[in-house]
Amino acid sequence: MDKIFLAASTLCFFGGFLYAAYGLRSGRHHPSWANLAVIAAGFVFQSLTLHLRGQLHSRCPVTNGAEILVFLSWSTVLLYFVLGRGFRLSLLGMFTAPMVFVFQAIALVALATGDPGPKRLEGPADPWRELHIAVALLSFGAFALGAIAGVMYLVQDRQLKKHQLGPLFYNLPPIRSLIDAIVRLTAIGLALLTVGIGSAVMMTERPAAAHFGLAALVWAGYVAMLGLHAGKKIGPKRTAALAIGVFLLPLVMLAAG
Repeated sequence: MDKIFLAASTLCFFGGFLYAAYGLRSGRHHPSWANLAVIAAGFVFQSLTLHLRGQLHSRCPVTNGAEILVFLSWSTVLLYFVLGRGFRLSLLGMFTAPMVFVFQAIALVALATGDPGPKRLEGPADPWRELHIAVALLSFGAFALGAIAGVMYLVQDRQLKKHQLGPLFYNLPPIRSLIDAIVRLTAIGLALLTVGIGSAVMMTERPAAAHFGLAALVWAGYVAMLGLHAGKKIGPKRTAALAIGVFLLPLVMLAAG
């Protein structure tokens, strides 16, 4: 049943992206409750998938790469609902949907062709480990939104320089608002990742050195990005590019972990 819910969620995000893309292409895009409802339905199916996988393992469902991709997608969408409208990123859902679709499609294929089955812990669960996993993946969701906002900035910057102001341009937020969103989302993600790293130190069984080292590298990368931006050592375009580039490191960490 969990795979059915995951397939339904994946289709919802694909449909939401197509709906928004069609509206932009036809020049009739506007905030739509129908599109928001489709994404919300996808989030509900995500939650049901994780709930069933959690029951299967009797713990946080992040025991393999496929589950981690689903959890990362879930955290990204959760933070989109919590933060997206506050940052006035009206098209953030459209840019988020294809990423979530790709992540979940990979997870669905992996689980359908080789589900490793239940992986229950021996002995009592370590609450620090559960906190570490949950908070770290939430931080990656914030970093993902920051990277998506970075893509939106670079798209708008390119259109401005080429003087190609199509329907997408007129529906994007002001370019200054995008930079503010990138910085805020990155700062939120960094705060969460700091808690995640701190809780890893408190775990009974420490994470592998490579995993912990890569997490520290990601943390340092975002600290450097925010510091360079605050010190005006890099411009907005490079800040946007770094938000995208540094986000690749958590993906490497997820694949390795």
